[in-house]
Amino acid sequence: MDKLPSIFRVTSNRQVVALLLLITAIAVAAPVLSIATALAFVPTLPLQAFWGILSLAAIIPLLIAPPIALGALSILRLLTITIDRLDNCVCYDPLTGALSRVYLLNQIRERLASGGSFLMIDADHFKSINDTYGHNVGDEALKCLAKVLRDALPPEALVGRLGGEEFGAFLPAVGSDEAGRAAESLCEAMRQSGKVIAGHTINLTISIGVGRHRPENTLEQTMKLADEALYHAKRSGRDRHHISTADDASEIVAADPIAHSPERRGRRVSMRLAQAHR
Repeated sequence: MDKLPSIFRVTSNRQVVALLLLITAIAVAAPVLSIATALAFVPTLPLQAFWGILSLAAIIPLLIAPPIALGALSILRLLTITIDRLDNCVCYDPLTGALSRVYLLNQIRERLASGGSFLMIDADHFKSINDTYGHNVGDEALKCLAKVLRDALPPEALVGRLGGEEFGAFLPAVGSDEAGRAAESLCEAMRQSGKVIAGHTINLTISIGVGRHRPENTLEQTMKLADEALYHAKRSGRDRHHISTADDASEIVAADPIAHSPERRGRRVSMRLAQAHR
């Protein structure tokens, strides 16, 4: 979302007070200086009348400006806070702090021109964690996974939650080999960080599918390559990564045409969306 211009952003009570004093000072000084300048050209004006007029010029804006300015600044502060909160809701996943799905994909599209690789990341046996330890521990596991992704990937990487226990990461201007090394580092980091979560021995691991973006492909096609590679990693034993090849999609469909039919894939997408809104 677009934020308010910096000049209109009011984020704290201290800022309200500072701006209130500044506006009041300007509101009082402007008429006083203007009238004083004009009266200076009236040589016959008594000194008492001169100061009386200036007093009125100061008192009137001093009575009017502060309440009006305070009301306007309070509205700006409320508006700033509301927009920032909405921005966080749209851009970030409230549980893990990772980018939201929509915001992640929009950010990736802005960087597709330089190429890169998409990583589809899924927590292994996540349902059993929820079933065994409860959803609170499952939530902590997701937070742990998101932290591993942020810490282990380079700063320029885009990391977001796609839904449920599935995350996505885009490495701008990175080829398949480098992305594969990054994926292996993620798997190792998760093995270490996922041993104990919320006081429970979880041994959480992840599976990763790597899809290199090609100029002739759309982002959706690149994500599909990564998704197919992820399922290859899952079927190969989990806790590993797989880099997609041009033949991956056709090989997987041929091996299991029912599981990868449009109808089944549609149901998987619906389930992911349902998980994302829990």
